[in-house]
Parts: sequence; structure tokens; C-alpha cells
Amino acid sequence: MTGFRVLFVCTANHCRSPIAEQLFRYTAAQKFGAPDAWAVESAGTDIPGRWPLHEYASGVLAERIPVVAEHFSTSLDVATVKGADLVLTATRQHRGVVASTVPAAIGRSFTILQFARLCAEVAPITGEDPGEIGRQLVVEAKLARSTLQPVPGDQDDLPDPIGQPIAQFRVCADRVQAAIDAILRPLQVS
Repeated sequence: MTGFRVLFVCTANHCRSPIAEQLFRYTAAQKFGAPDAWAVESAGTDIPGRWPLHEYASGVLAERIPVVAEHFSTSLDVATVKGADLVLTATRQHRGVVASTVPAAIGRSFTILQFARLCAEVAPITGEDPGEIGRQLVVEAKLARSTLQPVPGDQDDLPDPIGQPIAQFRVCADRVQAAIDAILRPLQVS
């Protein structure tokens, strides 16, 4: 089997991207029947320090998955972007940072909400190798761009719940989970 790496990116790697990382890792493991079918990680574009997972982010994850992994913020770097087969960002601005960090990554970088919209248009993809079907998903999602009407740009941005009550973190996690479900929907491992 070949590997497939997914990288989630937000600003401080303190809330949105680690929520997405842990929800995606859990959901993909359930989908593929293997905890390590895809490697999933996260990073931030502007890390003010080595921060643990935000307490509200940890709380909403604990409501959704059996084990919340320990997390400390990590800075986005060239090697991490180059190693990713798929980069999913919280906002269009984060996608711009990824593209300026590694220009060749633009074709495999999307906001998470944009990629979910594209994957909703993808026909089922079946295969024995989770890595291969992951790469095929990226290709098919890019092709789906021609079938969708454009949306206002801010609809592709995942709002930052930092500074908000825990209810906004739940809204964020719900939106992330809905996007993850749409992304993984077309994939079937035979």
C-alpha cells in the first residue's frame, strides 16, 4: 500500500486545524477500517508559541471522538507542505500562505469547505489502496471545479471560534465534520 498524507492548516494551530486533524483521523480510520490508512497532521501559519489544544476545542472533540490526542501547535514549513498529498486550509488566506510557501502545492491545496463542495460532485471511487484512492480523489475534485457554479469566497472560509463561547466551537466542529463526511463519501476500499 502507498501512503497518503493530509495536512490541515489554520492560523495558530490551536483550534480549527487540530479539530479537523483529529476528527478526520478518527473518521478516516472508521471509513477504511485501519487507524493509519492515511497520515493526518496539522500546522499553523502564525504560531505565537507552543500552545496546547484550546480547552474548548478539546471539549468539543471529547464530545465526538473516544480519545482526544495531546496536541501542541506546530508551525507550517516547507517540508510539511511538500510531504502532503492534500492540504486543507481553514480559509482562503491560509491557502495563499501555503501556495507562497510551496508554489507547486497550489494544485493540491483547497479550503476544507471548498474541497467538501467539490467532493460532493465526485462519483464513487473504489480501490484496494487507500493512498491511491486518495490521490484519485484529489484529481476528481479538481475536475469537479468545472461543474460547479462559483460561490462567494467567504463561503469557503471556516470562521475562527477563538474568543467565542463553546457553542461556537461546536458549530465549528459540526461544520468540519460535515465537510469531512462529504470528502470521504465517494471513497470505498475493496
